[in-house]
Amino acid sequence: MQIANASNSLPFGNLLLDKNTSDYNAKLTLLNSVQEIVDDFVLEVKHHRNIDSRLAVVYASDDSQENGVIPQSVQEFAELAQDFFEVSLLDIALLENFSGSFGAFNARFHNGNVIEFSQVVMFVYEEELLRFKGVYNVADFQNANGLLEALRENLGEYGYKDIISYKEDYCQYHHRREKHCAKCAEVCPTFGVGSNDSLMELAFSMVDCINCGACVGVCPTNCLEYEELPKEGLEEIIELYKEQKIFLCAFSDYEKLSTKNVTLPEFLMPMVLPNLLMLNENDLLTMLQTSGNGILVYGESLSSSMEFLNNITQQIYKKDSIFLVKTIESLMEIAQELPSVESYLYKNRYNKPFRESFAQRLQYMIKDNDFGLASSVVKENSAPVFYGDIKVDASKCTLCLSCVGACNVNAIFARSDDFSLRFNASLCTTCGYCVTSCPENVIELSREGIALNAGYFKSREVAKDMPFLCVECGKAFSTQKSIEKVMGMLSPAFSSDFKKIKTIQCCPDCKVKVMFGDANA
Repeated sequence: MQIANASNSLPFGNLLLDKNTSDYNAKLTLLNSVQEIVDDFVLEVKHHRNIDSRLAVVYASDDSQENGVIPQSVQEFAELAQDFFEVSLLDIALLENFSGSFGAFNARFHNGNVIEFSQVVMFVYEEELLRFKGVYNVADFQNANGLLEALRENLGEYGYKDIISYKEDYCQYHHRREKHCAKCAEVCPTFGVGSNDSLMELAFSMVDCINCGACVGVCPTNCLEYEELPKEGLEEIIELYKEQKIFLCAFSDYEKLSTKNVTLPEFLMPMVLPNLLMLNENDLLTMLQTSGNGILVYGESLSSSMEFLNNITQQIYKKDSIFLVKTIESLMEIAQELPSVESYLYKNRYNKPFRESFAQRLQYMIKDNDFGLASSVVKENSAPVFYGDIKVDASKCTLCLSCVGACNVNAIFARSDDFSLRFNASLCTTCGYCVTSCPENVIELSREGIALNAGYFKSREVAKDMPFLCVECGKAFSTQKSIEKVMGMLSPAFSSDFKKIKTIQCCPDCKVKVMFGDANA
């Protein structure tokens, strides 16, 4: 389904409204406002690719017969497909390499031969190959005719958009010495996002992207944006739902509900978004605090972010705030239990990273209370939502600031006025890069969850040292422990050179003077 309402008539969500209710027109007006925002961000198709009739059918030889015998089911399908396609039968045992993308695949055999094709049908299950767009698993279709129809629909010109944008500045994977985050690549069901661990760079393939939004929802540092509904547009939509009881669903599920002629109860207001996986915990908390009510989510399961929000509201309010609706039959029963949530109309006016905004919203809920720990969420087939804390062995920390340089979200930082190392747990993404960057191995990381008390959201001192004063000019330029460590390492090598030993104890300006004899050594 297209993000924009192609008919330009009634907005998405209107088919879920009961036309006989007194507030129908008011609800329709709200949905029209939502549709206008969505339409403002619709992208044009910028890329095109020709999908021709070359089709590869990949199979495994029947081991019960002579080597190389093609299974009967494969032969029968190939015969049907030949009416529309140029079919190549590929025995997976003979393949050395499979590469390319939708419309431009190629397979290299062990004998050096290369075959090119546009689409693929798999009669053998290979999970990695099925991540490519244009690669179909025969087991996903009820019959051969259904599969052939799907293949035929792709023929001709295929257009696609640059749905996901990427800013590498705060990426916690890009060009790091070690791999500590590649959540976007891990959750991508296709090859829309991949990670090159040799270069430590992300690779994007928009032709493979299925617009699920999962990569955006799991990014801990806002490096990825869903361009057909970026955060600014989402925030504008959420603001329209003040004091509403939200029935949240994705475009694809709205289409299914519409075909079933489902009508929502009068007290519910539909919010139909391109997808729900793009929503992080801050987006969801914004919905809760703007609407002032719990949220109904239509789908198969709650995301990790949704479950994490429930962990928080269970600790604070002793109740869930986001409720899964799997069937319309269960809707009324669940909707009657929808709780109220304390409203907070905070707006992130300075485009702060979402964890800063999330921290602001949580502090409003917590105030001066202590509600214990809201656990992080780790669930199967979904990216985890981690929050946590660090411990620093202050007695061994030399304030070398390697951890500060490693942290690109400013969760850990140094104060030059008192030579202290400070940490704000609420901003930490628990990537662990500070731990492996510490030369003293004095940092310990936990990922247990958020401590729901005021102290968790403020920076605290984790280590401190006395300033070391330059032995020439008396200016503070380092810490006692760091200079002691360097002296201990280099003094044996410099034992016969008094000037070199002294330079260790000098600021950069005086170091040069001492080395060149312009100061009293």
